[in-house]
Amino acid sequence: MTATETEVTSQARAGLCEFPGVNCPNPKQADAGASGRPPKYCGLEGPGIDGKLVVHNKATAWSAKKAAERRPAPVAGGSAVPQPPAGPVTTARTTLENQMLELPRRLDQLQEFLTGITAAVRAYGDAEAVAAEVEQLQASSRAQVAEVERQRGEEEHRRRQAEQQAADAEDAREEADAAAQDAIEELESARAEALAALTAAEKSRQDAADAREAATAEVEQAHREVAAAQEAAAAQAEERQRDTERRIAEIQAAAELQIQQARTELEVARIAQATAESERQTTQLGADQLRAELRELRDQHRAELESLRAEHRADRDQLRTDHQAQLADIRQAAADRVTAATAAQRAAEQTAEALREQLAARPAPLAVPDETDA
Repeated sequence: MTATETEVTSQARAGLCEFPGVNCPNPKQADAGASGRPPKYCGLEGPGIDGKLVVHNKATAWSAKKAAERRPAPVAGGSAVPQPPAGPVTTARTTLENQMLELPRRLDQLQEFLTGITAAVRAYGDAEAVAAEVEQLQASSRAQVAEVERQRGEEEHRRRQAEQQAADAEDAREEADAAAQDAIEELESARAEALAALTAAEKSRQDAADAREAATAEVEQAHREVAAAQEAAAAQAEERQRDTERRIAEIQAAAELQIQQARTELEVARIAQATAESERQTTQLGADQLRAELRELRDQHRAELESLRAEHRADRDQLRTDHQAQLADIRQAAADRVTAATAAQRAAEQTAEALREQLAARPAPLAVPDETDA
């Protein structure tokens, strides 16, 4: 087919259904005015590419195109005889035949259209219908007038309410201005109080830190004093032990001296007994008495020695007990000072935290509206 024949064919089928593979004589569907491409198919039932009846729309057109693509192409040199291209006369004849086939349906549609026009003309010329419609229109007009009057009354009522609300809003604005000014003053006062409280809290924290340092220094001093007391107690105990040992040595020396003297006297008595038998009884009695005195003196020295040892042990135990009690008192006093300093610092931190929370919970200062904005 030449370009001229194609152009003639395209002009002849302008406005008709473009279902592939067939020359559908039906016109395209009317454009509903929606966005997108205009319709290309009639939307009516007609023959498809395989001769079966299908509805000419986008879905069946896509299936027909796919079926035409799957058809095998004619083999060159085969038995298939190429069809000659259709000329303008053939195309016109085919179009005329399709239109003649479509003519009965179009006549039926025209008959329905004319029937509708006839019914509309009869309804338009019916006097009773006209009177009823006029009465209906008058009733509707009266209802609309009543509705307008009601809306006018409501509008007047709303206007008065708006004027009253405007007056109330003006009063509320003045009250809000006064409340905002008071709130600003209270906020400034609260800020000053919070600043003073924060300063006091910082001072309390510093005092607590100083107290802790002082308590630490006192604890160290107490440890030094305890160490000095321990050294002094040890030196005192050593001194008492040396004094006790010295006294024991003195008592032992005195006892030995007395024993030596007694032994000397006993030897003298024995010599006297040998020289004077007559004085034996007297010497024997003196010797017995001397032995008794020596035993008594030795027992006395032993008792004194045991008493000194017991006194030394008691003094040592008492010194140890006093030292432990003094050390416990010093440790308790230092722990009490540290506890008091820690409690003071914790109270200062809690006070500062409470003040920060109060300051954060304070409402922001209200912006005073400008008179010109109103």
